[in-house]
Amino acid sequence: MKQELTYQDGSSNKFWNIEVSGNSFTVTYGKIGTSGQTQTKTFDNEDKCLKEAQKLLSEK
Repeated sequence: MKQELTYQDGSSNKFWNIEVSGNSFTVTYGKIGTSGQTQTKTFDNEDKCLKEAQKLLSEK
């Protein structure tokens, strides 16, 4: 699963990406035009990983 979101409003120009691979996901976020910041989280199994990824995505 891979999802990419962008937010542009006035002076804001941001992106947020999540990519799930097995039992871990990587979130990358920041200003459009930069490489941004990356965070990777690993879980005990794929189901927990997908549930947490969906939760983060629904919050956006």
